[in-house]
Amino acid sequence: MASEKKPRRGLSRRDFVKGAATGAAAATGAMALTGPARADSERKERDREGDRGRQAECDGSHDLVLTNGRILTLDRANTVVSAIAIKNGRIARVGREEEVGPCARKVNLHGATVIPGLIDSHVHIIRCGINPGHEARLIETASSVAELQQMISDRAESLPAGDFITCIGGWNRNGLAEKRLPTAAELDSASPRNPVYLSETGGGGQAVTNTSGAAFFAAHGVAVGPGGIVSSTGSAMTALVSVQTEADKQRSTAEVMDFASSLGLTMTHDMGGLVGLGAFKYSLNLWREGSLNVRQRFFFWSGADPGISEGEARITNNLNQLGDDFYRSIGVGERVNTSTTNPLFVDICKFAASNGWTLTQHSLTLAEIQFHVAAYQQAATVGPIAQLRWSLCHVQAITDDLIAQVKQLGIALNVQGTSYTGRLAATPAGPPFRKLLDAGIPCGGGTDGTNVAPLNPWLMIFYMTTGRNNNGDLLNPGQSISRLEALKMYTSGSAFLSFDDAKLGTLEKGKLADLVVLSDDPLKVSDDKLRKLRSVLTLQEGKAVHATGSFAELLAEA
Repeated sequence: MASEKKPRRGLSRRDFVKGAATGAAAATGAMALTGPARADSERKERDREGDRGRQAECDGSHDLVLTNGRILTLDRANTVVSAIAIKNGRIARVGREEEVGPCARKVNLHGATVIPGLIDSHVHIIRCGINPGHEARLIETASSVAELQQMISDRAESLPAGDFITCIGGWNRNGLAEKRLPTAAELDSASPRNPVYLSETGGGGQAVTNTSGAAFFAAHGVAVGPGGIVSSTGSAMTALVSVQTEADKQRSTAEVMDFASSLGLTMTHDMGGLVGLGAFKYSLNLWREGSLNVRQRFFFWSGADPGISEGEARITNNLNQLGDDFYRSIGVGERVNTSTTNPLFVDICKFAASNGWTLTQHSLTLAEIQFHVAAYQQAATVGPIAQLRWSLCHVQAITDDLIAQVKQLGIALNVQGTSYTGRLAATPAGPPFRKLLDAGIPCGGGTDGTNVAPLNPWLMIFYMTTGRNNNGDLLNPGQSISRLEALKMYTSGSAFLSFDDAKLGTLEKGKLADLVVLSDDPLKVSDDKLRKLRSVLTLQEGKAVHATGSFAELLAEA
């Protein structure tokens, strides 16, 4: 977890006394000097005093000048520059190696590629944060059983013996060369001191554990079969949750934020769901202590209500878009009723529009999209839904006719590549990314992680740009977009959906300095390497919240 933001401070009492003594000694020495020697001594003392003053002034500063890089600003002109300067958390210069004051530190990027911080416009990161155990989410990118074993072994190195290692959803066996789950023996080899529980999304829809994990589940009435296959994922989760503490949930929330930051995510739009508002307290605690290193935007979810009274209560009893640049509500959704096609949906749409609230809605199948577009058309008669940046989620089955209607409404879409790990049999593998962008519809990129898809944005960008799932199957032919277009969906596109586009999403003068130095160039690497991209340095308002290798010292100073 990133360290707490430190306030600026002046000279301490010790510094003051030390400085005074130094000054007195210098004065005594100066009495014995004359001419050039005395002038030189006085000059050196003035320099020392200046250095001490600058040190006091710069305590807590995160001003930086990044040089010798390949900086993709992702502005309208797709400008690429070699340098960028940051002052007081904002971008002060683009394309010039100018100093921005005595507190600025120059960092040589040695040719590394920089992008704006990635923004996931549709995710369930709060729910992921309270998953039991210590998650090894990097498993989402494993391409073999051996690589998965190594990831578990690496995760175990920093954990106390007996603590569970987990990865709950967002991956499956199809991404592994062997096209099978690891065995209990293979998990024992990778983690002899820690129980392991891994449950997949799609694939076979199963979960596997190792020997010590099987003993835990047996003690809680959950059967484990040959090879470590768990008999019931639901019962297994109940058992794991039963031993969780409040401290566990706080710790795991911080861990998932750290992991997201290591991928280059600097903000997420949380869609709520199944966990209630109580689960938000753990990320709120990080915000209060100044260590929330992934900005949060969230929708008020009321998907357990068979009517619309809960959704109306949310709108009536909450301040609209309350919060700051780090933590803020956006509106209501992605579900406002237990059914996605309840006739009452029209009424809640009108209520939200007339009260000036933003709304987003889960809209996957053809029947859902048709119904929701018609409801939005009625809501547009009572409120400016385009200006409120209403959106539909997913839209896998959207048709050309419905694309035209969405364009006419002026609303936006938040779209994902969930078919990377699997899809519902009744829906297409879309969305039709190419058609949506060609129509000029504002789109934000996201994952819908982690129960139904990975949290890793690079896996979604891989799907958006190739149309292929983790098994290598071409599922979305003709609808691929360029990597540059995908990056823009994940930056300025998502920032637009949360009214953050004036401050975030591109690297331009005056915007907040949320940016990522990547392990490789996302516009040049192979498709396979695209899926393995990571951040080597993630900045939030110019402050390092994740750093590795030669940049690690910046994290220590943050």
